[in-house]
Amino acid sequence: MISRRLLMAAFATTLAMPALPVAAQNIRTLDVTVPGGPGSGLDQVARAIEDTVRHEKLAPSVKVTNIPGGGGFVAISQFVTSKEGNGNAVVVQGAGTVFFPLTNKTPVTLADVRPLARLAGEYEVIATRADSELTSFKDLMDKFKANPGSVAWGGGSPGSTENIFFARLAKQAGLQPKQVNFIPHPNTGEVVVSALNGQATVVGGGLQDFLTQVQAGKMKILAVAAPERLPGVDAPTLRELGIDVVFANWRGISVHKSLDDAQAKTLATFVEKMKDTPRWKQILQDRGWLDMYLNEADYQAFIQKETASAKEILSELGLAAN
Repeated sequence: MISRRLLMAAFATTLAMPALPVAAQNIRTLDVTVPGGPGSGLDQVARAIEDTVRHEKLAPSVKVTNIPGGGGFVAISQFVTSKEGNGNAVVVQGAGTVFFPLTNKTPVTLADVRPLARLAGEYEVIATRADSELTSFKDLMDKFKANPGSVAWGGGSPGSTENIFFARLAKQAGLQPKQVNFIPHPNTGEVVVSALNGQATVVGGGLQDFLTQVQAGKMKILAVAAPERLPGVDAPTLRELGIDVVFANWRGISVHKSLDDAQAKTLATFVEKMKDTPRWKQILQDRGWLDMYLNEADYQAFIQKETASAKEILSELGLAAN
């Protein structure tokens, strides 16, 4: 028989062991669905989550599944149909995930999942060639107002973050969104080339999209759509220039709508713990991402506001889906 002394010693040892966080006790394999292929913007965030969870030992394992196609909505549709009740599963999304269903008929939208947390992102910047005749944002807007068609605005696809951003700037200038001479591009690399060869007068995107060219003296930043100046960037905010536009390309995660509040809370706690770790903060710094964390309630309110604003702009551009 086991002696009383041995039982008491075992009990004392158990009490002395540190308790695992609630999230770590419940999440065995974090299951991350990525609406995009390897190397895409959403994939980079998913890999950052995977890296942090493994490095900080927040869960025993992580599984990342890439599902490209349909502007990300092949993945979200599969998530909706296959992850019911799965308290370990999350799906990544970004600004484009809000905008795409507004310009295309999709089987699902973010209304079919439960947005849980906004994580990180970049504020939009307006850039041009270093030797451009435009020396300031004021020069750009003066040229635009005098002859809207003389300014070629380069960005992503029609209805993209940049398309909406530039349309908002036009409205602030007292012009119509349709007066923006928008030049779409299939990827960020093509946007940069378009600026360097002069096809686009100015281009939009995240700071990291143009940082290498800026540091090489080949491009310059005219303005940033951040609430305050970005560290190390010698360019004013739009608010400083009297234009009340703050615009970001952000990334967040959602869970399945079937989860009860307790399951969602477990994942929310897990995410809060992750975003406060040294590893996550180091990844943000290394990649030039900003901490844009919003909790579930604030994130859902943010998405509703973004959707309403984008829908209005896209309707004015004639790009809204019927």
